[in-house]
This record gives sequence, structure tokens and C-alpha cells, in this order.
Amino acid sequence: MALDPYQSTPVVRVSTVIRNIGQLVTIAQQPIPGASGPLQVLERALLGVSQNRIVWLGQEGEGEPQFQTDTPGTDITVIDAREAVVTPGFVDSHTHLLFAGNRAEEFHMRRSGIGYGELLARGLGILTTMNATRAADEETLLTLARERLVSLNAYGTTTVEIKTGYGLSLEAEEVSLRLINKLNATSEIAQPATQKVRVVPTFLGAHSVPPEYRDRRAAYVDLVLHEMLPRFVGLARFCDVFCEREAFTYDESLRILTRAKELGYYLKLHADQLSPAGGARLAAELGAISADHLDHASDPDLEAMREAGVVATLLPGCSYTLRSPYPSARRFLDHGLHVALATDFNPGTSYCENMQMILGLAMSAMHMSLEEALTATTINGARALALQDEVGSLELGKQCDLIFWSIQDYREIGYHFGTNLVQSTFTQHT
Repeated sequence: MALDPYQSTPVVRVSTVIRNIGQLVTIAQQPIPGASGPLQVLERALLGVSQNRIVWLGQEGEGEPQFQTDTPGTDITVIDAREAVVTPGFVDSHTHLLFAGNRAEEFHMRRSGIGYGELLARGLGILTTMNATRAADEETLLTLARERLVSLNAYGTTTVEIKTGYGLSLEAEEVSLRLINKLNATSEIAQPATQKVRVVPTFLGAHSVPPEYRDRRAAYVDLVLHEMLPRFVGLARFCDVFCEREAFTYDESLRILTRAKELGYYLKLHADQLSPAGGARLAAELGAISADHLDHASDPDLEAMREAGVVATLLPGCSYTLRSPYPSARRFLDHGLHVALATDFNPGTSYCENMQMILGLAMSAMHMSLEEALTATTINGARALALQDEVGSLELGKQCDLIFWSIQDYREIGYHFGTNLVQSTFTQHT
């Protein structure tokens, strides 16, 4: 922003101005003049965008600046929001979106009483998807993933984390990571339909022990440690481990994540989902960015997570599918943790692309308020990806990722359920 020497009105150089916003729900982390409530809501607002970043936001009227184009010879694009409610785009910080096949049969087997752990013991579950994913060609996998990204975006997601973990061999995991990177909105070959979603890649080679290593699991852990992790540096932002009795032990998880940290990966964990396996404690000890699931995490482990700054990511879609008790979000909030919500989109335990559904479950079954749930699906989802300075709230200097809602007041989110309330999304990625 600059001052024109011949007038007192500030001059702001922009490429795009979004006017006539009915409510701008900023979820800002710093006070914004004129905003109200815990979500920092501005009535009758406008946004100015330059080089994909927010350069001005405030109320329309006397206090607004003079906008000038940031590129000589071009006109400013003016978007009329038509009094829509506008929020930050959803940040879905935990998905397994790249896969082939489905597990509908297993879904109904669980309904007949067969537990998730028993399915894993039978070589089903994750390994069913592994077989289908290994058998699929790259173009099929890419097409399926792009279709899912379009679906996620239609429900309001503008940033999504995608894990590997259905290849479970050096070659198949590398293919998965390269395909995930191709999906990224900044990729030269990304398709226009998926350019509204920023993709964050995570390596989850320690998702399950593949059948060819069933009787020599130590050799598979060594493969992850000594070949996969060094080879995938630069292809994945995070390393994740499924720390669970049915998957990888505490000691195995410690070895893998310690090596990943040495190589420069950020850390995540599938922690204490099926049993108290120590994953939350390990996340705190290693300074992970997030620990996810946490159904069986103890109070001392949650305190350790808070002290270490680990985000608690809750995944109510799994509780819905598995018909298991929902962890109470109040417990995590009372421990002072940043709580994120994510879909855990996967073919076995949470086949859901819809963050509105997840937000609604958190309010109805996990005792979250709307304000807490919106915070958990935006800025705290960004914290769970170490992207809180880039996305997740509408503030000066941050990326302009928006949801335009087909409602009159943001408090209709979670109140009107079972339908898609998103009118459109707006994203300008760097």
C-alpha cells in the first residue's frame, strides 16, 4: 500500500478486487479493525488480491483505499460476491486419496461384526487396496485421483494432504509420490479442473507390512529406513507412520521417524487409533507436526503433545464408518491443544470427500461449537501441515483461498446438513 502524493487516500495495487461480500469470516489470528466475534467476521466486506496474495481486506465504504492495477496495461478484475458468506477454503490435512479399487465388500463384512483388526490379520484392509493399486497403471491412478480432487474442491477443500502407503514397495511408493506431485496445482501438467486445490505429499511407506515381507518384517523396516526414505527426499513434505499393534510397533515407528527427521522430513503419526500404542507420546518426543486419530491417547500424552506443540487431528469419519465411539473434542480442547479436523478420505474406513460432513459430525458427535469446528477445518488444518503462515485464514500476505457459500449467515454451516452448501471456491496459488 502506498500514498498518492496528491491525495490522502491510500493506493493499493491489485490484480483482483472481490466486492459485495455479505460476511467475510476471516478466522484471522490477529485483530482486524471492524471485525467481530471469535472468528473475526467482517460485514459488507471486500478483498484486494495481488500476486496471489491478500493485500487488503476490510469493510466497503468510506475507509476503503483507491485500487490501481499491479500490472501496467491490464485492468483490475472485479468480482461481485453478491452478498455471499465467504470463508477460508477448507484445509484437509489427512487423506489417502491415491488408490485404485474399493472395499465395499469389507464395509459390509464389518457390519456383520468382523473387526478392523481382524480384517488386517486376514490380509484384507490396507492390503486389499495395495493389490488393486499395484495392479493399476499410472494413468488410471492419476485419473481417479484427479476426479477425487474435483469432488473435494466442490465441497470446499482448497488444500489437501495426500499420503502414499498403498504401494508398499520401493518402486510403487515412488510412483505414488511422483503422481501425487503431478496433482499439485503448481505442476505444469495439472489439469484445469484440479488447479483449485493445493496438494501436500506425505510418504507413508510404514502403513502396513506387505505380504512378501510377512515373515521378515525387520527387512521391510530396513527397506523403509535405508532405501525409501533417502530416495524420496524432496518428493514428500512429511513422513507418516501407522503406529499400532496391527501395523508398526512403537520401536519400529521411532526408528523410522528418527531417520526421517534426520533427512529433513516433517513428521506425522497415525497414533493410538485402535489401542493405546504410544503414538501420541512418540509424536511429542520427536516434535511431530501432528498426531492423528488419538482415540485411545492418555491424558499425560495429550499434555506432552501440548507442551511440544503437536496438533491433534481428529478424524470422525472413521468413527462413523467403524461405528466406534467418537473421541470427545472437548477433552483435547481442554488440554489446550490445537485441534484439526480432516476427512481421512480412504477406501476402507472413511470413504468421504466432504469436509462439511466432517464438520457436522464434529459438532453433533464430538461436542464442538461451530466456531471451534470452522477453526479446526481451516487454520488448524493448516497448522497440521505447517502451512499456517500461508493458508487457513484470511489475513494480509496470505494466499487467497476462499469458499463462497450459498447461505445468508455463516451460522447456517452445520445447521443445514445433508446437502452441499458451497456455491464455488476461489483460489490463486503461487
